[in-house]
Amino acid sequence: MNTAPHRERLSASAPWWLGVVLAGVTVGWLLLVAVAPPIAGAVTVVTAAALGLGLWRWGSATVVAAPGSFRAGDAVLTAPHLGAVEPIGPEQWRAALDRAGVDRAFLLTRPWIDRGVRVVVDDPDDPTPYWLVSSRHPDAVARAVGHTGDAHEGRNTDGTEEASGDERP
Repeated sequence: MNTAPHRERLSASAPWWLGVVLAGVTVGWLLLVAVAPPIAGAVTVVTAAALGLGLWRWGSATVVAAPGSFRAGDAVLTAPHLGAVEPIGPEQWRAALDRAGVDRAFLLTRPWIDRGVRVVVDDPDDPTPYWLVSSRHPDAVARAVGHTGDAHEGRNTDGTEEASGDERP
């Protein structure tokens, strides 16, 4: 099965940008009481620009999925350590994020995206059992990576090795 790579940028949605503008205007409005209008206006512009730059930088993380390879921001997983990729819809996303704090999962999430993927780390030497990564198109990410292994093969969700029934004392 030959699938095309998937690439997306986790940029902020419009309400977040509106919040940046409103925060800058609020700071400027409050300063009008204490300083001259040109200074308040300059502080408004500088505040909005600084907040906008921070939001742009935070939203510049990219997710790239291709057969046998997955990159979330600067972190990369490749075969053979790339396990199954499971799309997670909005209903299960919150529960997955709550559980991730217990499981030592790697997170690349953004609050303006309410869905994502769970990528299993298939490396017994890595204490991170899986990654949770925000994505506006989790099904496309899973299709791009393809099936790379059993999501639970040999490993518990907390990253410990499963006990084999074949072992004898």
